[in-house]
Order: sequence, then C-alpha cells, then structure tokens
Amino acid sequence: MANSSKIAKIIKIRAISAIWIIPIITAIVGLWIIYAHFADRGTTFTLIANDANGIIAGKTVIKNRSVDVGIVDEVTLSDDYQKVVIKGRIYNDMEPLLKNDSIFWVVKPEIGRDGVTGLGTILSGVYIELASGNDTHSFKNNPFILSDNPPLSDPSIKGIRLNLESDQSGVVPRGAKVMFRGYHVGNVETSQFNVDARKMKYQVFITKPYDALVTENVRFWKEGGINLSLSSRGASLDVPSLDVLMSGGISFDLPDGAKLGQPAKQHDVYKLYEDKKSIQDSQYTEYKEFLIMITDSISGLIEGAPVEYHGIRLGTVSKVPFYTAEMLKEKSILNQKVPILIRIEPDRLSELVDDKIDIAALIMEEQKNGLRASLKTSNLFTGALFIDLDFYPELKSKYDKKLANQYGYNIIQTTSTGFAQIQAKILQLLDNFNNLPLNSTITQFNKSLESSERLMQSLNQIMASKEMQNMPKDLQKAIRSLNETMKGLQPGSQLNTQMNESLQKIQQMMDELTPLLNTLNNKSNALIFSAPNKKDQEPKARGNK
Repeated sequence: MANSSKIAKIIKIRAISAIWIIPIITAIVGLWIIYAHFADRGTTFTLIANDANGIIAGKTVIKNRSVDVGIVDEVTLSDDYQKVVIKGRIYNDMEPLLKNDSIFWVVKPEIGRDGVTGLGTILSGVYIELASGNDTHSFKNNPFILSDNPPLSDPSIKGIRLNLESDQSGVVPRGAKVMFRGYHVGNVETSQFNVDARKMKYQVFITKPYDALVTENVRFWKEGGINLSLSSRGASLDVPSLDVLMSGGISFDLPDGAKLGQPAKQHDVYKLYEDKKSIQDSQYTEYKEFLIMITDSISGLIEGAPVEYHGIRLGTVSKVPFYTAEMLKEKSILNQKVPILIRIEPDRLSELVDDKIDIAALIMEEQKNGLRASLKTSNLFTGALFIDLDFYPELKSKYDKKLANQYGYNIIQTTSTGFAQIQAKILQLLDNFNNLPLNSTITQFNKSLESSERLMQSLNQIMASKEMQNMPKDLQKAIRSLNETMKGLQPGSQLNTQMNESLQKIQQMMDELTPLLNTLNNKSNALIFSAPNKKDQEPKARGNK
C-alpha cells in the first residue's frame, strides 16, 4: 500500500484584526474633537492697552449688549514693555460683529457726569465691551486700541465728525453737548491740548440728519457762561441750560447775512470762537487799515470795539495801542498822541446797499469836508468806548494833507468830542471859578460892612440932632429910608448872614468839585463804579532819597 501524504497550504489573511477597531475609532473621535475645538474658536484679534487692570486670561469675557461674544486668551507685555498686548477671540457665530472699525473698551465701576456706571462688575469682575462698526471690507486683523472710556456715540450711528481748534483759554470737556440754536445735535468726543501748536483741539460728532446743518460757512463757539449785555435797546440776559452751565458746550450757526455754502466733509477743520458775538465779525475777511492818533484817554477802548458812522458799523478796532519801531524812535509822540490801528470793512456796507462802494477812498476824500474820528462812550455802566466818524464843518480849514499818510498807513484825523469834551469844559469852568478873587471879594465885603457901620452911626447922630427937625420932610424921609437899609446890612442882620453863608458855600463847592472832576478825567464811569483807590505814599526812612 503506497503511502499518501497531504501538504497544508498557508494562506495570508490581510484583514485588520478586530482589536484595532477601538484605537482607530478613538483616534477619529479625537481628531474630530480637535477639529471642532479649533473650528469653534472663532476669529482671533489683538488689543493694545495701557494696562491690564482687572483683565485675566481665560476669564475676562467680551460682550456686546450684555451677551458673551468672545473671551480673552492671553495677556502679555509688548516687545518694548511699554504697552499691554491682549489676545482675544470672537466666537464663531459672532464673527460678523468684528469689523475693521469696531471699538473696544473696559467696563468697570465708575462715577462720572452721567452718574454711577458698571455696578454689575463689582461681583462678576470687569469685562470688555465690543461695539461693531460700519466697515464693509474684509477683516484685516489689525490691532485695536482698548479704551478706558466708552464711546459717546455708537459706531453704527451715522453722522459727521469734525475737528475744532481754539487758542482761547478754557476747556470744553469730553462729552459736552454740541447744539444748534439750543437743540442737542451731537457731542464732543475728544478734548486735548496740542503742545506744539499751543491750541486746544476737539473732535465733535453730529448725528444724522443734523449733519446736513453743517456747511462750510457755519461758525462754532463756546457755550456755558451767563451773558449780560447792555445796549440802547435795554438789558439782555442769556442763561443756558443747567447742564451746559455746569459742564460747558459748543454751539454752531451761520452768521447773520452769511450764505450756506457747500456741505461739510468728514473731519473738516473749523475754528472755535470764544462767544457768539465773535462769529459775526469773522465773516469780514476783506479790510483796509487806517491809523488814528488819539489825544484823549483810551481807557475803555479795547480790540474788537466798533468803528461807526451815525450808528452804522463800518469797521473794527484792531490794535490798542499800536506802536511801530519807527514810532518808538520819536519819543515825543509818546507824550502827545496814542496811535490806534483800525480796520474799515467794506463788506459791512454791502449788506445795506447793492452798489459797490470804495469806503476807504471815500473816507480819505471826505476829510477835506470835515470828516473826523473821535472817541465816544458806548456804555456808561462799563465805560466802554468806540470810534465814531462824523462831520465837523468848522474843521474844514484845519485839514492838513501832509498828515494824510504816516508810518506807512493812511491817517484819519481826529477831534476831541463826546464825554472827554464835556469833561474838558467842566474842568475849564472850575478853573475859571478857581481864578475868581473870592477871598479878596469877601475881604472887600467885610470892609464895606465896616464903612456901612460908620455911616450908620453918622445917620443915627443926624437923626438925633435938632437940625433933623429943620430939614425938609423929603430929606428926612430919605435919611430914614437909608437908615433902615443900612440896618439890614449890619453884622448879625439876616441879609448879612445869608450873604456870608452863600459866599462860603460857593467856595466849599469849588473845593469839592475839583477832585471829582479829576477822578472823572481818569475814569469816565466813576459816577457808576467806584474808582480804584490810590495807594498812600509810604514814608521814607531818614537819610533815604
């Protein structure tokens, strides 16, 4: 029997063992978790801040309208150690809130002009508030500035932002109102002092639709003070609202008679004027300068005072006083006249007449007919003065053409008038009274009384003599009448006493009026406001010169 054998065949099984199913599924789940984690992290961004007070990585949340939209991942210092760099991220479903012009600020407990804010952070800790912007471009991931203060206007609100510059004293604080004719239309967003330009610079935001009110010809001015004005029409008191009075504000409007002009553009620059009165003069940019030489006191005349003709304003006082190097070389001029620079503004007349008038040339020509400049009082309460142009026919012959131009300026010749002229006449009257020989008159009067007393004694002797009876009756009657008259002039009589009292009162009145007129000459409004007290002279020590 033959041996038979079977050979086993080896078959390679390529199937994966079931034991590997669990690790593979675990790896897939892990990868999915990792992918989901990074996919749900959202968009990262960077914030730059001055400090990180209260901000903690992994705990400080980012909110929008009290809803959590992100979280702070990392807080570090910048490479130069001068700033704080904060890494944050916005959740995936909140990414549309993050735009190139978004604004971030820290919310914390704070007491301000609007009251107490951020009380909810006392227990929960500070958080970062996000205000979405209007930028429609794709996110560039540029660093944002983390502010300590919330914005005064939401970035989503439409309007116009303007820059204002002021070289005046006083600061309008951040958050102050911007008004148009008393109506609140915006706010001051930033307020800072530029050291290089030495000016205050403000950024204001005016909301839509009020941004249409801002054109190239509007003027901005400060609000906040109580304005009391006194004029020929009476007294006017302008008191702003309480919040504007306490914190200040800015108003804008067109000057009277000005045209609207073109609409303003974003971040246009405007000048901030001191008050509403200043904006009216700002539109007169064309002018002709004149020099006037004043002999009267200029106390009460300030820059900006009007130059008028019969109540019609023609210009403005530019410099008080105005000295050039050439003037100062002539020392004699300092003892005679005070130079004042004025501006004649022809556009002021264009509001009254349609025809173009060369008012500067007309002023020079009409001086031949007696046109002169003089100081006049515009307000007795304040002692304010202005320049008045008027005709004085008696001065025609005194016009000196050689004086029409001096020191490089056209000259308007002057005359003394108004209150200064009245003072001069009163002082002249007092001088005349002082020159009267009152003392010698009283002496002569006393001598006359002594003579009358001797005459009275003689008359008494005649009337007591026998010859009196032999005189004609008419002569006796005349002597008796003369005797009665002389009795009225004797010392102790009523007429004598009254005459002496009258002479003494006149002398006393002259003594009292003299210092009064001297005071009025130095300060024209001293009848209303007390003149400044003069310091008593200090006695010098023996031996000092």
